[in-house]
Amino acid sequence: MPFFSWNRIPKDVKEGNTLPAGMSRQAITLGDVMLALHEAFPKLKCNAHRHSSAQITYMLKGKLRMRIGTEEQVIGPGEFAYVPPNMEHSIESLDEYVLALDIFSPPRTDIESRLKEIETQTPMC
Repeated sequence: MPFFSWNRIPKDVKEGNTLPAGMSRQAITLGDVMLALHEAFPKLKCNAHRHSSAQITYMLKGKLRMRIGTEEQVIGPGEFAYVPPNMEHSIESLDEYVLALDIFSPPRTDIESRLKEIETQTPMC
């Protein structure tokens, strides 16, 4: 199937290993990439972390303070950042709602595991 809609992709809102409190995620793996649509409430702080996937964060709404390695910048709509594999990074939402699209390559296996959990919990209609 070549066409998709975020309206049909389950939303994860449960705080856990891959998702901090105050954030939600919809994610899908397509071949060698994973798309993850993240929402964050104002004043969210995501602890510094790293993963083996490269990450591109593209801002759709709001502003994030993003730290990648030793560099830090506030990014807003139309701007994006690149996180190399295994590079420590963190985010902080400021005073507004944030909507960001993250692209991971290769797909993050920890998020894929969480997606499988959600699929088994979602009733089929």
